[in-house]
Amino acid sequence: MRYRTMTKLLVLNHRGLSIEALVGLLASLGADVDLIEPESIKGKLPVRGYDGVVASGGYLKSATRQETLRKYSSFFEELDSPYLGICLGMKILGFCYGARIGKTPPVVGESLISLRGFPLSPSLGEFKVHQNHKYQLLPPLPRSLENFTAEGQPIQAVKVMGRDLFAVQFHPEVGDSPARVIVANFVSMCSGRQ
Repeated sequence: MRYRTMTKLLVLNHRGLSIEALVGLLASLGADVDLIEPESIKGKLPVRGYDGVVASGGYLKSATRQETLRKYSSFFEELDSPYLGICLGMKILGFCYGARIGKTPPVVGESLISLRGFPLSPSLGEFKVHQNHKYQLLPPLPRSLENFTAEGQPIQAVKVMGRDLFAVQFHPEVGDSPARVIVANFVSMCSGRQ
């Protein structure tokens, strides 16, 4: 009989500026990480063999954007392990579940946000995070997506109803923000599935 003790995570790398910080944080939390650029994969994105999946911030290559989004749609249909989308990873999740996405003036640097009962950080209310984006999910969200952001703020944290698919607009991996607990709780959730 074979026993596996490390949490095996797939990181879908969209070439964001904080990818090294993300992988370093996941490794410091005891995860074994496979780093893959979705555009480099021929055919479907891998859904088996991982305890969880994290989609990083960054960008989609314009030449393969539509094909990559189609891959993600199939991926979410087949995925049975937890998912955490960060920045672009949130927009991809939102797009695949029917949310509208809009352009905003660039949001870069530290921001104060307020969450209410986000399952990966239920005790965090108002706290500072690092942001770096110019697109965001627009309200109202489709029924399949739950919004955990305080009323009146841009959408910062969502979950797909009935599934362990989570996403945040900000970068919990950057700096020493209390938001790092979101990544820690995600890794714990994935570890519990082994």
